[in-house]
Amino acid sequence: MSWLPKIKNPFKKEEAPAAGPSSIPGMPAGMPPLPPEIANDPKMKGMMGTFFRKWKDPAFLKQLRVLAGHMQKEGVDIKDMKAVQAWLEKNKERVEKGAFEEEAQKPGVTVVKTGPEIGRNDPCHCGSGKKFKKCHGA
Repeated sequence: MSWLPKIKNPFKKEEAPAAGPSSIPGMPAGMPPLPPEIANDPKMKGMMGTFFRKWKDPAFLKQLRVLAGHMQKEGVDIKDMKAVQAWLEKNKERVEKGAFEEEAQKPGVTVVKTGPEIGRNDPCHCGSGKKFKKCHGA
């Protein structure tokens, strides 16, 4: 019966691994360990935990999207961290006041179909004589 220990019991509850000293509440699983300068500083761990909790908040994500849109409009490369930090320093007062408004979205384009819809069992439009589902519908 050497094969029995290899089978995983679906009813047995697995114990979660103990949280290490560098774990942060709200931090997603699978994240790499924190650098020592952050892991040993309780203030930094608190800030990271706050960020990870805020990251789930839709209002916070909306604010980030609005700021990113304003940065792109002003020509800031969002992938360049130094450029983003320089923009944030330049606009620090406006960011803290919340002076950035979401831009109005352009109205959507209405699409009007000009021809009839082709059903799956109708003859194919290419003239092969096959049904659409067997020819171009696959």
